[in-house]
Order: sequence, then C-alpha cells, then structure tokens
Amino acid sequence: MPSPDDSTLGAAPGEQTHSYATRDQLRAMAHPLRMRLIERIGRRGTARAADLAADLDIPANSVSYHLRTLARGGVIVDAPEAARDKRDRVWKLTQINFQHAPAESSTAADPLVDHDYVEASGATTMAALDTVRSAWVAEIAQRTAHFPETEEDRAFAGMLSAPLRLSRTQTRELFAAVEEKIQEYLVLNRDESGADLPGDPDTDGDAQDVRMLFTMVGERPRANTPEAAGEARPHSSAESPSSRA
Repeated sequence: MPSPDDSTLGAAPGEQTHSYATRDQLRAMAHPLRMRLIERIGRRGTARAADLAADLDIPANSVSYHLRTLARGGVIVDAPEAARDKRDRVWKLTQINFQHAPAESSTAADPLVDHDYVEASGATTMAALDTVRSAWVAEIAQRTAHFPETEEDRAFAGMLSAPLRLSRTQTRELFAAVEEKIQEYLVLNRDESGADLPGDPDTDGDAQDVRMLFTMVGERPRANTPEAAGEARPHSSAESPSSRA
C-alpha cells in the first residue's frame, strides 16, 4: 500500500497545486465502482448519470446512488453550466486529482492527518488496487475466450514485478523518476482540466483508455534483525543476485 504522501488518485493531469484530499473525500472514494465513476467524470469533464451508466454498462439507479455518495463526500458537485435545463443534473469533479496528505502536513492547530485519515487513505488505496485487479480479470478472461489472437486484436496489458534491495533514499528516487514519466504521458490527449480531447490529437486519433497503477511497498524490519537495530546487513557468500527469485 502506498503511503499517503506517495498516493495520487484521480483522473486528471496537471500541477498538484490544489489542497490535499479530505478525509470525507477519501471515505467517499473508497469503493471500486466509485473510483471508476471518478475516472469517467474526469475524462468527460462533466457527466450525467445516464452517460456514466452507458459508459460502464451498469444500471442507472446504481450509478445515481454512488454519485450521491461522492457528492456528500465533496468529490463531485453539480455543473449547472453544462445542464440543458433545471431538471438536467450534470456532475463534475471538485478538483483535478485527489492527493493523499502526508503526515507532516498536519499541525497542532490543523491536524489534517489523524488515525481516521490514515484509515480512509488505506481504504481508498485498496479500492484503487481492486479496480486495476478487476481490469486484469476481465482482460485475462477475454484472452482465454478469444485465444489465439493477433497483437492488433488484443488490448495491451503489462506487469512488472521485482524484489529490490534499496535504501529509503533510493526507493524515493525510483518512485519520483517513475512518477515524473507518468506525468509526462498523463497530459496527452487531454485539456487543462483533464478531460479527454476529441480526436486524440497527440496520438493521431488511435488512442485507447489505459488503466495504470504503479506501486512500491517496502518491508518493515522484523524484530531482532540488523535492519531493526539500524545496523548494516551482513554479507552472505551463499546468496548472490543470480540466485534470487
């Protein structure tokens, strides 16, 4: 699970100049379907319940329930400027992304991050993981059902997994390097608000939706180990990089 200062969950690019996500926002977002709704609203710029139900192929009444939850949590608000009339309810995101606040952002006078905030952050992170897992389950099912397929017929899907041995500084450097590259690609085919641009001008019109989740998790030192005591790890001649999984 990424720590609060690492986790940026939202549907739009841009400089992170907004305020951090609130506890109520994180609590409202902590559901896989609501994560998908946030993504779709961000991609559309504004959206109606019927639009989202069609996008996700789910009942409109279910969409309406989850939209109300997101609205109560301050994740979305009405967008009357996009409505056809007073009866037409249209939604938009309240901010372009929802970065989790680091613990050091709190002060005695303004304790933004407390136990409840950390709990809500964790629940939202698990919802994001579930969303990507569901995408993988669906893609694996499609590949099995339609095997064999040409590369052009199947969706791109890739995963990297590696056990690393890094210092805390090296871990943060790697995370920052990947985050910088993601930000570079995040702005493609989108306007300043994060909505998809018609015609996908940055990719000659052949873009597709891609769901991505990058995560790094460091193991906490176990008790009675050199790491836990702050000591250097002794070298073992029986262990070499080539022998590791």
